[in-house]
Amino acid sequence: MTDLSAQLRELTDRAAIIDLAVAYAAAVDNRDWDALAALFADDAHWEHPAGKQRHEGPAAIVAYIGNAIEKLDATQHLNGNHVVTVRGDDAEHSCYYHAQHIRRGTEGGDNFLAGGTYDDRLRRTPDGWRFVSRSVRGVWADGNPAVLGLRS
Repeated sequence: MTDLSAQLRELTDRAAIIDLAVAYAAAVDNRDWDALAALFADDAHWEHPAGKQRHEGPAAIVAYIGNAIEKLDATQHLNGNHVVTVRGDDAEHSCYYHAQHIRRGTEGGDNFLAGGTYDDRLRRTPDGWRFVSRSVRGVWADGNPAVLGLRS
């Protein structure tokens, strides 16, 4: 592969991986569970250190996320500061997230904000890049944790 074609492939891969992270946020916020499941490889896992949550396979990942999100009136997940490293058909990605969660009528307030980092491993498949693992690392939170069913 020439230098130019290698550079073009790297840029294309980086854009596709960032698009995958954005598609994750959109699928969650739009409650499009089929679209969310399609972003994960069959052997993928998803981890959240709060409560030591780990879920294996797209169906289990979507079931957990869907259960948490469906009780909310609205969510908005924003991503930024993407860092992508591609090694052939494998890649690593991390980005910041800022997540707004709203459940109207919650005692103590309707809003819960959280920020942190997604740390991902990805694999190139015939259908494009897919998450092999996604780990959520919270850094800060503000608002009413009861919105998510958590204790303050």
